[in-house]
Amino acid sequence: MGSRILLTIFLIVTVQVFSQQRIILFVNGYLGYKHDQKPTDNSVSTKRKSYWYNYDDSIIARFQPVLPVYASGHHSLSTSTHRNLARVVGSYVFSRCFPFRSKKGVFLNTRTNPEGFLTRYESGRVCGQNYLRFVKDSLSQSSQKDTLDIVCHSMGYAYALGILSVIDSSVVLGKILMISPEMAGYRGYDWNKFSEVWQYGSNLGESKADLICFQDGIAPQCRVNGLELLDPSKGGRVYVPKHAKRGFNRSHHLHFFQWFFDLKKGDRGYFGR
Repeated sequence: MGSRILLTIFLIVTVQVFSQQRIILFVNGYLGYKHDQKPTDNSVSTKRKSYWYNYDDSIIARFQPVLPVYASGHHSLSTSTHRNLARVVGSYVFSRCFPFRSKKGVFLNTRTNPEGFLTRYESGRVCGQNYLRFVKDSLSQSSQKDTLDIVCHSMGYAYALGILSVIDSSVVLGKILMISPEMAGYRGYDWNKFSEVWQYGSNLGESKADLICFQDGIAPQCRVNGLELLDPSKGGRVYVPKHAKRGFNRSHHLHFFQWFFDLKKGDRGYFGR
């Protein structure tokens, strides 16, 4: 009798384990000026995107076993704080010519573009609906006990928020890695719903911020909205280190984020399953 009870418990636990999956969603940002007028289709796919420079492989390896899926938060430059290419060029030239500290980011395009942010947010909501359909149609063992981890970069931040607003009640939120989020201070989330939250990027706005010429000029950084309410044991901000390649583009572009993977267990910002 006792062995039969133990067998029943074993089968129940086994079914529960195999019915729960861990999914990691990669949300990319701007794809470059030549794709500026090509809108995202708001789809979700298991097909990997070159945008991530194989960094996704390194992240996936740390979260194994996990199923990676991809979405694109790419939108026109007009939805960013730059608003147009001329303002990007002007910001680059002036911020490079005058190497000084500025807590407010003088010469960087920091003025919020609410309409642009909300355009990406609403597109993300459409993607959120597509995500739920994708999971239902493509993942036979999906359930509301599935854990979702998110990695977003740059423009992908606003887009990821839109996705979250649709799906957060249908999944268990795991960890979120926000890399150089664009317009991060405009709108946020109840980050304590995640088990772990990290924002990676430049230290603009801090008392000992890097010189303007070393700041992220593509997406001038500020603290993610709501991050001040996060339980400190769950995460926070991690800044581009002094030894890394820094600058208008280098402090933003994923190609220069090798330092991101040099973080070791015990280091602030280390991530993994």
